Amino acid sequence: MDQSVKRRRFVQVAGSGLVVGIAGCAGDDGDDGDDSDEAGDDHDDHDDHNGDDEESETENGDSEGLIYAFAPNTIAIIDPEDGEVVDEITDDLDDEGWGDPRITTDYSEIYVIRESPSQVLVIDTEAREIVDEVDIGPDATHMYHPNDDEMWAHSDDEGTFYVIDTDSHEVTEIVESGLEEEGHGKLLYHEDMGSVGYATNVNDPGSPVIDLENYERSDFIEFENDEEGTHYKAYAPETGLAYFEFGDETVVVDTEDDEVVDTLDFAGGMYLTPDEEVLGVLDGDDVRFLDATSEDSEELGVVEVGDDPDALRYHEADDAVYAFTANTQTDEASIIDVEAAEVVETVDIGDIERPEDADHLHRTGVAGGDYFVSPADADGIVAIVDMDAQELVEQVEVEEGVDTVQYVGHSGVGYTGTLR
Repeated sequence: MDQSVKRRRFVQVAGSGLVVGIAGCAGDDGDDGDDSDEAGDDHDDHDDHNGDDEESETENGDSEGLIYAFAPNTIAIIDPEDGEVVDEITDDLDDEGWGDPRITTDYSEIYVIRESPSQVLVIDTEAREIVDEVDIGPDATHMYHPNDDEMWAHSDDEGTFYVIDTDSHEVTEIVESGLEEEGHGKLLYHEDMGSVGYATNVNDPGSPVIDLENYERSDFIEFENDEEGTHYKAYAPETGLAYFEFGDETVVVDTEDDEVVDTLDFAGGMYLTPDEEVLGVLDGDDVRFLDATSEDSEELGVVEVGDDPDALRYHEADDAVYAFTANTQTDEASIIDVEAAEVVETVDIGDIERPEDADHLHRTGVAGGDYFVSPADADGIVAIVDMDAQELVEQVEVEEGVDTVQYVGHSGVGYTGTLR
């Protein structure tokens, strides 16, 4: 089996109508560890960095504005302005699979899930080296950063969150989230929620309520159909409404009293605009835009994108908001004018692997600076798109299988975006 196909894992959830593609939702929102709560050994003295001797404008300890691209045998560090690899981390990396990366609020460290062995690697962005390896539970996909002091990595095999202290790099708590002690899960949080978060789990017919301070599942919001599970999630701070993908519907919960207040007849990935006023929802080949300031989730427009669009990243230019999305069925990204609800441009970003037995495909796209960045594992490149000019500026060669990226700096809202 080709190694780039091997690391794109696809899981159909038994007993649920929800089919999850774990590739970047196994690295999607990204996804393995021991069964203890002990962290990995301290590797501060271990040099995992071997880069070029040539200096670039961004060398000498400054990674801000750069892109870390995760491939099987290398972590390539890319300068998007020059469109080239300026450094690499390769030591002790061998045929790796990656889950979610998360960057700390001060941009000093990147935490990324290493699928086997089941670990979170800690990367110092000033030294550009791996400084620690933290053992976590098996089959991890997603990781979250609900406060400055902690990273929460979800073990799908256990249905638990491993809480990693960002100072000590140690697992300090294990939070039982899934009702059946297993299942692919995510965490929903926002600074407005205080110490309360909400989880999803593809095996559970509702949302676990998570006490972020006491590290426990404090409640469970049950939805009507016990044959379904929850997956994608979003929160609209203006209304206090939380949205949960539940089978082929979206369940809306009022977080003031944790009561279900609405059910929408579509479902998919959900992405809030930076001003937190519009919620984009992936609905097959369509993207639906909802008014996130409306109590009844008013639909603002529907865009027929085609080609199975994936995660939305937003950019404001010329008094308009544009959504950039990498399509999974073609080698293109689509650019959508959100207010006009129409595709205004497409650009070539390279191709991904498409296993014949895959029920769902995912491809990563992140916004960073003025760029939309998306890896193409089949072509072994990372595409750099200028969001102002709405055009491809470079396809940077990395390695076949590159499928995960992290921008060092502010990168908008959502997955690998604004940290809250």
